[in-house]
Amino acid sequence: MPTTLRIALLAGLLALLSNLAVIGFIYGRTHDEAVASLHRQVVEQAKVLTDVYRSGGRPALDEAIGDTLAYADPQTAVALLDANGRQIEGNLAQAPAVQSMQEGYRSAVVRLQGQPSPHQAEIQLSRLPGGLWLISGRLVGEGLAFRATLERSLLLALVVAGLLGLLCGVILAHYVARRIGNIAAVANRISARDLSQRVPLSGAGDSFDRLGMQINAMLDRISRLMEELRLLTDTLAHDLRSPAGRLRAAAQAAAESDDPAEQEELLNSVVRNADALIRILSTVLEISRSEALTGRNQFSWFDVSELGAELAEMYDPLAEERGAALLFDRPKRPVPLFGHRQLLAQAISNLVENAIRYGSAGGRIEVRVRPGEKQIRIEVADRGPGIPLERRQEALKRFGRLDSSRSDEGAGLGLALAQAIAHLHDGELLLEDNQPGLLIVMRLPVHPPERSR
Repeated sequence: MPTTLRIALLAGLLALLSNLAVIGFIYGRTHDEAVASLHRQVVEQAKVLTDVYRSGGRPALDEAIGDTLAYADPQTAVALLDANGRQIEGNLAQAPAVQSMQEGYRSAVVRLQGQPSPHQAEIQLSRLPGGLWLISGRLVGEGLAFRATLERSLLLALVVAGLLGLLCGVILAHYVARRIGNIAAVANRISARDLSQRVPLSGAGDSFDRLGMQINAMLDRISRLMEELRLLTDTLAHDLRSPAGRLRAAAQAAAESDDPAEQEELLNSVVRNADALIRILSTVLEISRSEALTGRNQFSWFDVSELGAELAEMYDPLAEERGAALLFDRPKRPVPLFGHRQLLAQAISNLVENAIRYGSAGGRIEVRVRPGEKQIRIEVADRGPGIPLERRQEALKRFGRLDSSRSDEGAGLGLALAQAIAHLHDGELLLEDNQPGLLIVMRLPVHPPERSR
C-alpha cells in the first residue's frame, strides 16, 4: 500500500474515532437527561396526587384527577382503579390487571382513551387505602421520536466527519509526500556523487525545515571533510616526496659508495629520513584517531599542573640552548582533569617546541595552567614574531606552514595535532596575540566523574 494512501486512511480513521467519541458523549448525555427529566415528572405527579388523597380523601383526589385531565398535556396518563381493577377516574382505555401490579416506578405499554394504538409509557403505581390503585405517568412517544431523530442526525454527522477526515488525510498525505519527496530527490542526487545539492526549505520553520537544515548542515560538513581529505592527500603526497626522494638518493649513494666512512654517513642519513617519514605518518594517524574520539576509553584523573611542571623541566635545557628562558607558572593547588594524560602531554610538547623553535628570539617563553570552575586554560606564550590574525586559521590546518623559512624543520602538524587532542576532550585551541609574540591557549572543560563515566 502506498505511503500516501496509508497516511490518508490513518488520518480518516483518527478523525472518525475522535468524532465517534464526541458524538457518543453527546448522545449519552442527551439520552440520560431525557430519561431523568421524564422520571422526575412522573414521580412528582404521583406524589402530588398521593398527597392530595391523604389530605382531602377521595373527593379531593377525584377533583385533582379531573383537573389533571383538563389542564395537562395529551401525554399524561392517570387513572384511579378499584380493588377489582375497574377504572373509577382517568383516561386509560385499557388498564392493567390488578393481580400483576406492584407499587413503584416502571415502564409499561398503555393505551389512552381516544387513541387507536398503545404507546410506551413511564408510570408510577401507588396503592391507596381501601384497595385503590393510583396510576400516574407519561407517554414517551415524543421522547422516542426525538431520540430517533437525534440518532439519525448523529449518524449522518459521523459519516460526514469520516469523509472530511479522509479528505484532510489526503491533503496531509500529499503535503508530507511532497516534502519527503524533496528530501528523497536530494538524497538520490547525492548518491550519484553530486554533493552540491541541498534540501529546499519552505521557511515555515516546521519539523521538515529543521530536518532539511540538519541534512544541509551534514552535507556541508561532508563537503568540507571531502575537501580537507583531498587537500590532505595532495599535501601529504607533496610533503612526503622530498624526504622519500632524499631517502632514495641516500640509499642509492650508499649502495654505490666504496668508502666505508662515506657509506656509514649515507646510511645514517637514510635512517634519519626514514624516522622523519615515520614521525609524519604517526602524527597524521594520531590526528585522525583524536578526531574520531577513539581515545576516550583511556581517560583518567590526573593533575594538569604536575604535567606542565614535568614538561617545562624537560624542555628547559632546549630553551637555554636556543637562548631563551622557559618559565612555568605553577598554580598554588592541584588542577585535576579527567582526560588522556599521554595525548595532552604530546599536545603541550608540540606547543612548547613550536614556541622554542619560532619564538626563542624573544628571550622568554611561559607555560601557564589556569584553573577554573568549568574550564582549564593551558597557555604557552612566547615573544617571537607571532602569527598575523588573518593567517591563524591557516596555521591550524594540517601541514599548515606559513612561509618557506619554516619548511626546513617539522611538517606543519604540531598545531593540527594539538587542536585534534583538544577536540577529543571537548575543548578548543585558540591562537591569540601576546603583544608581542604568540599566545596559544588550550581551553578544556572540567568534566564531572558521572558525565565522564
